Amino acid sequence: MADSAANSSAQPTAQPIIIDLLRHGAVAAEGWAFRGSTDIPLSDTGWQQMRRVADAFTASNYTFDQIATSPMQRCRRFAETLHGAPRILDDMREMDFGDWENRAFDDIQASDGALLAQFWQSPVGIQPPGGELFDDFSDRVIACWQAWLADAAGETRLLVAHGGVIRVILAHLLEMPMAAMWRLHLPYAAWSRVSLCAGHAPRLMFMNRMVDDACAA
Repeated sequence: MADSAANSSAQPTAQPIIIDLLRHGAVAAEGWAFRGSTDIPLSDTGWQQMRRVADAFTASNYTFDQIATSPMQRCRRFAETLHGAPRILDDMREMDFGDWENRAFDDIQASDGALLAQFWQSPVGIQPPGGELFDDFSDRVIACWQAWLADAAGETRLLVAHGGVIRVILAHLLEMPMAAMWRLHLPYAAWSRVSLCAGHAPRLMFMNRMVDDACAA
């Protein structure tokens, strides 16, 4: 029994992966709109929001083994301030909203009110006119997430991405129905952290730290 216990205690333990998820800050545009595939930059407010998170990293001496980002400039340019050459993950770009991009809510409501209502109730199976089927979007994000973490055992990583992307990741990790994705409040510059360890369920360690709810979207 003693030998068995000793051998058991000598077994190597799985190395957890810690991933910080950071949504981009406010963008340089007026009013609310779907801007998924529009490559719009951060506003001055957006940069201030993101720098506050970067300052928190520095203050706590928190470092990353790898930083990855969506290719969209509202994510990528901030990631480049943390690391000169972050890893670009093309499939972590936001959903393409097609004909809904950059249009006022009332305008979309007038032309596609029923479809928009379905999308807000549950995006599953919904495709904006000229845009991306939500199911294809969520599938590419999850496939990219799994491929990115395939060699990440024991590492601490940062992903700078979009509200839709991070909601899909969190819903996937927490085994939530994708239909409930919009129940996850994720403001601009929302900073969250998850822990993954083989043999254990994923853990959400915190969510929406260091955010400015006045700029929520």
